[in-house]
Amino acid sequence: MGNAGYYVGSLKAAIIAQFPQVSIIDITHEVQPFHVSSAAFIVKNMYKSFPAGTVHIVSVDSLSAPSTKFVVVQAEGQYFVGADNGLFSLALENKPDKVILITLPANGAGQTFPARDIFARVACYIANGGAIEQVGVEYSDYVRPTAWQPSYDANSITVTVSYVDNYGNCICNLKKDLFDQVAKGRGILVDIKGYEIDSVSKSYNEKGSGEIVAIFSGNGLLELAMNHGNLSQILGIKEGDSIKINFTA
Repeated sequence: MGNAGYYVGSLKAAIIAQFPQVSIIDITHEVQPFHVSSAAFIVKNMYKSFPAGTVHIVSVDSLSAPSTKFVVVQAEGQYFVGADNGLFSLALENKPDKVILITLPANGAGQTFPARDIFARVACYIANGGAIEQVGVEYSDYVRPTAWQPSYDANSITVTVSYVDNYGNCICNLKKDLFDQVAKGRGILVDIKGYEIDSVSKSYNEKGSGEIVAIFSGNGLLELAMNHGNLSQILGIKEGDSIKINFTA
């Protein structure tokens, strides 16, 4: 929604009006419009920090088509309210405990501002102790995309840039355990638009200023960055780009 305009304030006002004792924590309002994969990455890396019973409202690309459905997902003791556009399947590591298709009638405004007029209403109901089964029906045909799975053979892994952070660091869909499994102790060679990386570092400053570094960051995923530089801007790398890692003898 961005931080300009009235959208965020209107959403919070709707929540407070229905649940005055609420504790609201803003994660971000700066996801690029319609970037479901970026939103999923953010949810994936933050929800485990919250206590059981937390209700998350996630509104990204919520009106992608007239047929878009809205759901409540119960998983790992928490609740997620948003559109059935694949975001929650990407974000959650395990199969949800329950998915409810929201069937509450929406007024005219709800068709254009579902975060305020539908998601907030459902989230407040759940936060007040309401049973999620009362807002809809159980739903098994929810969207399940298969993104974020790197492809690999004996000598290489092809990864996808899943997220670009505020520093221009490019976070890829490769976990260290899979990297180690395929690498088997061999060296690496990564060609990124003519710039080569031949090692995995433990910190950004192992390379000189302006050099490209590959590290496994705190979330366990491969990160490509430029020491004291914005890798995404300088090399034109964006979310969804593919990068191939070759293993050398």
